[in-house]
Amino acid sequence: MKTRSGHLYQKKNGGTWYVRTQVDGKVIVRSTKTKNRREAEKRRIEIMEPYALGDKAKVYKEIVNKLQETENSLTALNEAPPLAINKAWIDYIKSPHRPDSGDSTLDQYGSTWKRFDKWITANHADIETLDQVSEKTAADYAGNLKAAKLAASTFNQHKNFLKLLWKVLLPHKLNPWKRIESRKLNPLAARKQALSSSQFENLLASVENEPNYHDLFVLLAWTGLRLVDVVMMKYSAVDFRENVLTIAPKKTERRQGKIVHIPIFPAALEVLNSRQSEKVLDPTSLVFPELAEIYQCDRSAISKKITKAFNRAGMDTKKAQANRKRKQVIYGAHSLRHFFVTVATAAGMPDAMIKSITGHGTDSMLSHYQHIGKDLAADLSKRIGGTQAPTMLEATTEGTAPKAVQLAKANLMDAIAALNNSDIKLAKVFINKALKDIEAAEGY
Repeated sequence: MKTRSGHLYQKKNGGTWYVRTQVDGKVIVRSTKTKNRREAEKRRIEIMEPYALGDKAKVYKEIVNKLQETENSLTALNEAPPLAINKAWIDYIKSPHRPDSGDSTLDQYGSTWKRFDKWITANHADIETLDQVSEKTAADYAGNLKAAKLAASTFNQHKNFLKLLWKVLLPHKLNPWKRIESRKLNPLAARKQALSSSQFENLLASVENEPNYHDLFVLLAWTGLRLVDVVMMKYSAVDFRENVLTIAPKKTERRQGKIVHIPIFPAALEVLNSRQSEKVLDPTSLVFPELAEIYQCDRSAISKKITKAFNRAGMDTKKAQANRKRKQVIYGAHSLRHFFVTVATAAGMPDAMIKSITGHGTDSMLSHYQHIGKDLAADLSKRIGGTQAPTMLEATTEGTAPKAVQLAKANLMDAIAALNNSDIKLAKVFINKALKDIEAAEGY
């Protein structure tokens, strides 16, 4: 719509000037009462002013209406249709706002979502979209998780992922999982049972006819690495000249790109040397090519073989726990990481280096692994002061018995130094008992 300005004209040359305009289809003519063009122009502005103001008001009103229509259109565009629950997982995977999680983490998230989707379908068929899930619905599901006797850590994983999914897909909506309290973790519940030296020897004996698994156990025990890092290890990681392994652990490789340097203990060096002997060493070749192939096809296959080896060695890998539906895994490949911390500590390796190798960020996490003082002391006690002591002492001559006793004492003192502070008092009880048994047997 154009703003009215009117136009001047004369009915005859040299005559009076008139202003002509049109309002709502009606022609309006007004006289300027002057024959002078300049004066007539001034009068035109004065005559048209009331009409121009009315026209501007209409224009402004039209602009306001257009702006409102535009705002409504933008609001409609921004308000996407409700997200269907049965498509939420796909929407989460496609979202550019989700965390950059690794494959194993996404697999875990997928299983978590599958369980919730199945539950909501069975118990709340009327809920079809994410925004229909209320705080009460979330509380009902939390109750279902508790009734299933999930471990506290597993419960928290479920709750935390559902909270994350809602945060990613419905960032401006009320998050129904926000008020679900995390369950208190029992630091002992998920703790893997540590291995004593005799148990480790039994484990190696159980796979003496399986060189791949024998060597795998040795490297796990003497490097502190996780299963995937040893199974997929290449010779390019091994510096035979400096006796150092250089590894980028798979668990932190994507997020941190962290590289660790691990001194190669003699037992591990012997395995690495034997596996590449009489070959032209290719740095890109795998230390365990057969196991790597199995692992890439089926990750659980190797874990199952490891479980069988522990069972053959006399260790039940699972243990029932109160308020838990599933048995807790207490022995496995991870137990050998505990073993490494123990032997590395006994060898005098600084805690800072051990934390760097195992990836523990705090002393409290490291102490979680340094908890086998009782077992180690008991093992030493049995070997030196218990059932095995008479055999050892009877085999010595009268002249050499004091030397054996002194050696035993020295070994026991070294064991005390290797234990972490929280276990020293208990270790001393066992060790002092062993010393008394030796002294009594020898009359020392």
